[in-house]
Amino acid sequence: MTKYKIIIEKSAEKDLNDIIVYIGEILHEPDIAMKIYFSIKIKILSLKELPLRYALIKDEPYCSMGVRRIPAENYTVFYVVDEAGRTVHIFRILHIRREWKSLL
Repeated sequence: MTKYKIIIEKSAEKDLNDIIVYIGEILHEPDIAMKIYFSIKIKILSLKELPLRYALIKDEPYCSMGVRRIPAENYTVFYVVDEAGRTVHIFRILHIRREWKSLL
């Protein structure tokens, strides 16, 4: 089985960093911050194999753009699969309670 390359875009890197800073420094829970960080990274890396296993978001224009999402802890990882290039582009990581449509 051919593996896909994972590309974490700058926006998703910033999201992940903001999550870690908030939990670790603002909430003073560095151990929990690291646990969540590693949990999200493991979910992202799992997309190296069978990234199409998660359904397309049904709402337009996201469906037409090929946007998919994967739950990770209390967050949602948004990504697009490039079949031709065998790459997965992670572009946002948002808390599940956030209004994601206005942030994508």
